Amino acid sequence: MPFGVNDAFRDGSNYLGQILNQYDATIAGLLFGHTHKDDFQIGYSSYSAQSAKTANSISHIAPALTPTSGSPAFKVYTVDPVTFAMLDVTIYSTSLKAATYQTSPVWTKYYSAKEAYGSLVSPPITAASAELTPAFWHNLTTLLQGNDAVFQQYNARKSRGWNVPSCDAAYKTKSICQLRAAEAQYNCATVSAGLNFKRDGSAVAEVDGPSECHGSKLMEVLSRVNKGSL
Repeated sequence: MPFGVNDAFRDGSNYLGQILNQYDATIAGLLFGHTHKDDFQIGYSSYSAQSAKTANSISHIAPALTPTSGSPAFKVYTVDPVTFAMLDVTIYSTSLKAATYQTSPVWTKYYSAKEAYGSLVSPPITAASAELTPAFWHNLTTLLQGNDAVFQQYNARKSRGWNVPSCDAAYKTKSICQLRAAEAQYNCATVSAGLNFKRDGSAVAEVDGPSECHGSKLMEVLSRVNKGSL
């Protein structure tokens, strides 16, 4: 589970942030799942001065094979075998509409982060040997802020084009805030008082709609008890 989501304990998220700040020259990247979305979160040495210079960690969030949040997909990370630098992130997906999906799904390349965004960020990152550093990902969020067409592409890619939410200025602002929050206390999520038996109350889920990962029926029962319907 990425530590920038709303259901991460803030103390634990902050402690991890301290470790990442101390060992940012050693840790090449962090790999997570949980949200069912193809996404990322950036950590900073100073959240009050977020910039390419202060970006010092990157959390890669993988999409899901579960076919309830878009076509099943997975990520392939291209890593330098000597430095362990992350050189590219490529997403592969299979179509639910294919006749052979249930028996022999065909996995095809959906997109590559470097190919999709490398030439668009400033400075450009296009060489095969160039690392996708935390600074690259921060510069990508700057691009998303200023280029709505690219933001729409990013937004659709999160779920492989399935059930893409409409996004106004507030949605876009909150989404970019989440991208720049590898620590939960900075994710701009709105926390409401009361009990919540949803499996995933993360900021990602709040922006994108209810989580599709239903989990145990016990949560449904407890939720009904809380509402007085049992």
